[in-house]
Amino acid sequence: MKIKKIILNNIRSYENQEVNFPDGSVLLSGDIGSGKTSILLGIEFALFGLQPGQKGASILKQGKDEARVQLEFEIDGQTIILDRTLKKKKSITQESNIITIDGKTEELSTSEIKNKVVELLNYPKEFTKKSNLLYKFTVYTPQEEMKAIIQERPEVRLDTLRHIFGIDRYRRIKQNSQILIQKIKESVKIKEVEIKQINILKEKLTNQTEEKIKLTKDITNLNVEYKKFFEQKQEAERKLANFKIKIEQKRKFDQELEKKQIELQGKNTLKARLEKELMLMHNQVKEKINFSPLALQETTNLLQKHRYIFEENTSKLMEINSQISVLESKKEKALQLKEKVISLENCPTCFQSVGQEHKDKIHKRTQFDIEDIEKELEPKIFEKNQIVKDIEKEKELISGYEKDKQMFDRNKIRFEHQSQIETKIKSDSFILDRALNEISEFEEDINKLKIKTEEFSEISSLFEKQDSLFDEISSKLRGVEITLAEKNKEIEILKKSFESLKQEIKQKESVRLQINYLRELQDWLDEKFLSIITMTEKKVLAKLRADFSEIFNKWFSILVSDSLSVRLDEDFTPIISQQDYEIDYDFLSGGERTAVALAYRLALNQILNSLISKIKTKDLVILDEPTDGFSDQQLDKMRDIFDQLESEQIILVSHEQKIESFVDNVIRIKKDGVSMITSG
Repeated sequence: MKIKKIILNNIRSYENQEVNFPDGSVLLSGDIGSGKTSILLGIEFALFGLQPGQKGASILKQGKDEARVQLEFEIDGQTIILDRTLKKKKSITQESNIITIDGKTEELSTSEIKNKVVELLNYPKEFTKKSNLLYKFTVYTPQEEMKAIIQERPEVRLDTLRHIFGIDRYRRIKQNSQILIQKIKESVKIKEVEIKQINILKEKLTNQTEEKIKLTKDITNLNVEYKKFFEQKQEAERKLANFKIKIEQKRKFDQELEKKQIELQGKNTLKARLEKELMLMHNQVKEKINFSPLALQETTNLLQKHRYIFEENTSKLMEINSQISVLESKKEKALQLKEKVISLENCPTCFQSVGQEHKDKIHKRTQFDIEDIEKELEPKIFEKNQIVKDIEKEKELISGYEKDKQMFDRNKIRFEHQSQIETKIKSDSFILDRALNEISEFEEDINKLKIKTEEFSEISSLFEKQDSLFDEISSKLRGVEITLAEKNKEIEILKKSFESLKQEIKQKESVRLQINYLRELQDWLDEKFLSIITMTEKKVLAKLRADFSEIFNKWFSILVSDSLSVRLDEDFTPIISQQDYEIDYDFLSGGERTAVALAYRLALNQILNSLISKIKTKDLVILDEPTDGFSDQQLDKMRDIFDQLESEQIILVSHEQKIESFVDNVIRIKKDGVSMITSG
């Protein structure tokens, strides 16, 4: 893994700063409090987000509501960009998590991006659920934190190292084994209780076997009895069916007899009614009606003829009246003109005086017109009077013919009615004769049916006896069926219980075998497995401690005089010796304590990288103020430290100017209210 670039927005003392990291060793140089460590915290936040117990206020710049870190790094030729933001609401929380791999961008949840980063760094999967301890101890641990680890209680330090070395799995194995042993013991106790009643169950199985044999015999006897009653029932059922056939025949005869009697009664009623109606109809046709259709036709024709003449005369009268009215109107107008001219003094058109001569001319002409009208009117009036006389004559003839027609119509109706009665007399006489014959036939059939029904007089009592016998046999058969069903149910229940007992006994026998197996497993775990795990754990821990102690002493010997040496005790506590005398850590100088912490840090880094050889951070080391309290002589030895570190990229934080000559690149940081990069 190589860090390429980081962009900080509102992170601690930075407002908006981009920092580029070249390959090789890089020194972040600046005064104390200038913002060097903030860059390292930004890298850690970009990779892993806020850590358990870490508050967002420790990263977010005071007075700001939002912050952002963008980290660009490279793993196996892949360019990866992590972009995280913080936002202040009720509390300061992570707002978004964006990852870009070779140009492909994806937004993930906080847990998803952590898993993705752990996967990219090739850290063991178990570290996805833990804090970033592996990163701390292989890449970046502040020097003061390392001093605190050295001074921690031995048991706490040992637990932490067990955890990062992966040795705590042996403890978990032993703890889980103890839990398993306890569960095995509990399971054995429970199973022993389960198999306590196995002998009682076997005895119960023997009793049920005997009971099953007895029930089988009872069922066999009941089946024989059932077969006997079933055959008796079938025979009784057959006889009962025969009786039912005869009863059905009797019922049909009775129905037919009743039907014939009803029909006979109907025929007698019809006979009486016909005889009465025939007598009445004969009385109605005693007096014959004289009716001539020809006379009716002639009268109808004459009536129509004179009605036609009457209508023609009426039309003529209307026409002549119209003509007379026109002539009288003309005459009236001429008379009015005559009188008007005689009395006229001036012409209404020209207003000139009208002379007598002119008046006489008009008078004469008007008189001639009136005479012509009267000559034309006189014959018209005569003709009108003649038409009126003809109309009156036709009215009298029409009235006479209408009376004659009415008389003929009445006689026709009476004549037709008499004809219908005579026809009905003939029809009813025929029906009466036929009814008399049918009455005779019905009486003969009824006598025959009465004889037949007498033959079935005893069938009902015989049927009742057979039906009673059938019910008795059916009752006995049902009793046997019920008893047989109960026995079959008992044997079915017994079979289920029998099978259940067999299964239970089989299961308990299986449980007994399980108990033996569990006891053997418990003995093996107690006597062999736990001792192997304990011995393995001790060997692994001893080997790690020996290797760790050797590397620790190597780094320490570079930093201090030959008079001091270090080693690790069983709790991985540093033991400092001077000429075979142990020196308490608290009595060391500041530089010597820093040397112990730095050597411990570098040894831990080397051990972890060798244990977990495939992690992608093994070529990156970040050291924060590793030379605090160092003398000039010790500072000079840091050159040897850098030369012997096999990391491709070293990021170093220090305010010591002398260190600048030991590294490949220097990034200078200055703070004037806001931190910023001044060179590099």
